[in-house]
Amino acid sequence: MNNFFAAFVDKANLIWGAVVAGLTYVFGVHWPVFALFLALNVVDYIYGILKARATDTMSSAKGAKGVVKKVSYWVIIALAFGVSCIFIDIGATIGVDLGFLQLMGWFVLAIYIINELTSIVENMMALGVDVPDILVKGLAAARTVVDQAGDKVVPDEKTE
Repeated sequence: MNNFFAAFVDKANLIWGAVVAGLTYVFGVHWPVFALFLALNVVDYIYGILKARATDTMSSAKGAKGVVKKVSYWVIIALAFGVSCIFIDIGATIGVDLGFLQLMGWFVLAIYIINELTSIVENMMALGVDVPDILVKGLAAARTVVDQAGDKVVPDEKTE
């Protein structure tokens, strides 16, 4: 029995180590942020289904649209990080510092995390869950702060 348990723990550790190594390879040392976003995607989708059932508005078309929306978030995040890497490399080649663009992917990810949290809270409220006002206001404030910080990094073009 002891050998069985030790073998199980060894295999579990091996699998977990491989998962963490793979996630670190793909997403870097900040993989827990991406894992959090994935978890929020799943939780939001579940609460969306629960809300649709409670309000009798459930449909496969709405569900499919939700899945496409979640996948699209990941595509946009990949584009934001990928494009910033490409432009930073091009900038280095032509002698222009475009290092600030590295933040673009992080700002996009932050906005989407705030959106997912806001959606989860809204769905909970629609289901009758008592959500503290401070959480609702805090998420709105976080969105404003991230938007303003993004505007400082990549300001709007001035039209004359």
